[in-house]
Amino acid sequence: MIRFVDNVDDVYTFAYYSNEKRADTLKIKLMTIGEVTNHPRTVHYEQVKKKWKYKYAEDDANKIIDSSYVDMDYPAEQGKHFEILDAHDGTLTVPANANGITVRVIVKREDTDLQKNARELYLRLLPNGDFTIPSPRYGLKKITLSDKLEKPRLWSNKNYFCNLYLGDWSEVKHRFMINVTGRKWDDEFIKYYIRESNDRPLRDYFLTKIKKALNAYNADPKNNPPLKDENGKNVVFP
Repeated sequence: MIRFVDNVDDVYTFAYYSNEKRADTLKIKLMTIGEVTNHPRTVHYEQVKKKWKYKYAEDDANKIIDSSYVDMDYPAEQGKHFEILDAHDGTLTVPANANGITVRVIVKREDTDLQKNARELYLRLLPNGDFTIPSPRYGLKKITLSDKLEKPRLWSNKNYFCNLYLGDWSEVKHRFMINVTGRKWDDEFIKYYIRESNDRPLRDYFLTKIKKALNAYNADPKNNPPLKDENGKNVVFP
C-alpha cells in the first residue's frame, strides 16, 4: 500500500512574498506500507478536476443537507500553474529498498488571475500492480494555489482557541494582522502560537499590538473608520 503522509488539504499563496518570487517548490511525501522491496516500484496518480460541493442547513453551518460532485471552477493547469518533477505520464517511482518518496511540485506565479481566483490542484493515487490505496482519504492530496491571501486551514471556527483569540477570518483582517506584526499568520504560525499555545507571552504581545493598532486606525477620521473587510463587515477581534 501507499499513501500521502501530510495533511489532506494544503494552501500555498504567493501573497506572503515579494513580487520577485515567481515560483516555489512544494514537497509532498508518500509513504509505503508493508515490506520494502529490492527493486523499484511504480506509483500511478491522476489529477482530479471535480470535487464535492455541499449545501448546509441555514440554522446549522455544520449540517450537510445536500451534496453533488461537480467540475471545478478553477482547476490548476499543468505547465501554467504547476509542474511535477520526476513524473512521467502520471507515474512516479519508489526506488529499491525505500519505503517512500518525496514528490517535488513546482508552483508558478506567472498567471495574474491567481490574484483573483485561486486554483485547485487535486492529486489522487491509483492502485496498480505494486500498490493498493488504504482509503480514499489517504490517497488524495488537495492543494490550493493562489496569489492572494487565503484562509489558513487551521484558522477554524470549530477550534476553541481560534475563536478565543482570532475570531472570524477575512482577507482584510488577515492583511491588517500581517502589516502590524510582520508575521504571516499562516498555518505554521497559528499551530504554534494559537492552537498549541506555545510562547504565550509573545502570542499575547502580538494580539495586544494588533488590537491597539486597530483602535488607533478606527480613531483616525482620515481612515473613514471603522475598518471593514471585503464583505462590508467591521473588522473585530475577540
